[in-house]
Amino acid sequence: MYSYIYDESLEDRRHEREIALVETRLTDLGITGKIVRLALFRDAVRVMREEVRSGITTIVAVGNDETLYRAIEAVGDSKVVVAFIPIGSTTPMADLLGIPQGMAACDILSARLVADMDLGEVNGRRFLHAAKLDGTQATVLCDGLFTAIPLKKCTMEIRNLYHPDAVASADPTDGKLTLVIRVPRFSLLKKREDVSIIPFKKARFFLQGGGTMVVDGEEVTAEEFDVRAIPGRLRLVTGKERKFGV
Repeated sequence: MYSYIYDESLEDRRHEREIALVETRLTDLGITGKIVRLALFRDAVRVMREEVRSGITTIVAVGNDETLYRAIEAVGDSKVVVAFIPIGSTTPMADLLGIPQGMAACDILSARLVADMDLGEVNGRRFLHAAKLDGTQATVLCDGLFTAIPLKKCTMEIRNLYHPDAVASADPTDGKLTLVIRVPRFSLLKKREDVSIIPFKKARFFLQGGGTMVVDGEEVTAEEFDVRAIPGRLRLVTGKERKFGV
């Protein structure tokens, strides 16, 4: 049983044609289900959790990356599969997952290639993509084995599923997270940075006076951040062109 969660942004009339094409294609594929439209001033995660408790097997986030993140938070530790039909401009996760925009995503959903993926967790807040601390001198204890203490303010980024780049890869099926520490280093010619890459399963970040970590777009403020990888927790529909595990 499928439950399709429409993001409130899809109320914009410019999305009407794409939504109509999506719904027609879902009917052709025989995978229609209940449609739930999110609205302003309603707790989106709570609405989705009600759907999970109703006994559905798959919750489909229709909209942008934020819609997907809400669905992941809503399924919790259940066995419900999460899927994604991206519509709109803010959907970089779609490329990472190998899912095309709009109607074409329906065929990915129908093929039902389900990956068991890791999640990250910061002070109880789970994330799929990444968490970030800017301009901090946090002390980091990794896996209880060693401590990293940057000598100046830096950027710390915790990656789980991330676009491959020249700095570090992040595979959400390896049971670990990747910490990237960027320390600025200035020269007479141009700005440079020293980069440290640390894979870990559990870490604790200590910030004197407190700070804010941005976790998949949501701000978490604290003096200490407990971060851990949760292996294989998420069951997510992906495409063959996904950017990990290949």
